[in-house]
This record gives sequence, C-alpha cells and structure tokens, in this order.
Amino acid sequence: RSNNNKIISSGINAEYGGFGDIVIPGLLTGYSAYFDTIAHPGEIKWYYIITCTSYAIGLILTYGALIGMGIAQPALLYLVPCCLIGVFGTALKRGEVQAMWTGRAGVAAPRPFGNEDELDS
Repeated sequence: RSNNNKIISSGINAEYGGFGDIVIPGLLTGYSAYFDTIAHPGEIKWYYIITCTSYAIGLILTYGALIGMGIAQPALLYLVPCCLIGVFGTALKRGEVQAMWTGRAGVAAPRPFGNEDELDS
C-alpha cells in the first residue's frame, strides 16, 4: 500500500474516505436529483442541493471528529445521518415523504397490459 493517499491534518495521518463513502451517499444524491426532476420539473432542484450540502456537512463533521479524537473515523457514521436528515426533513416539510419513499411523484398510475378497447368493454 502506497503512502500517496495519506493526508496530514493537524499532525494526524488519516486515510481518504473509502469507495463506499462516496458511492452510498452518491446513490441518494442521484435519487434526489431524479425525484426533483419528476416531482418538480422546471423548478430549482432543492432535494439535490440539500443532499449535496448535507454530504458536505457530514464530511466536515467526519474530519472534525478525526481531528478531535485523533483516530480515524467511519465516515458513513456521519455522512448517512446528515444526508438522510436533510432529504427526509425537506420531504417532511414539503409533505412529500410518501412520494419520496416510493418514487411515485408525478408518475401516472400504471396501466394494465392489453388493448385499451378490451378494457372499456
């Protein structure tokens, strides 16, 4: 293992975040952008902005804990709650928790397969 991925912060050697520390919150960020697109087309993508901001706050908390405790911290311990509180807090305030959870905002009810003429008779 090379030492190229080490950072020095206040005299503490620490590893950069792992792949999961980027991918797992990234999935929520991508979903937030998708939900904004289907729920509020043409509007500011608030869920996306809040998820990105919450991720940044989680990173700041992670590195603050790292510096404060002097040992490496599991980043997801800080990132996941920050992101979820931001996204679901916004959904709660906007009354969209169920739509956010199911991904059904702005989507018409599914139609059964078959010919529409057969369904009318």
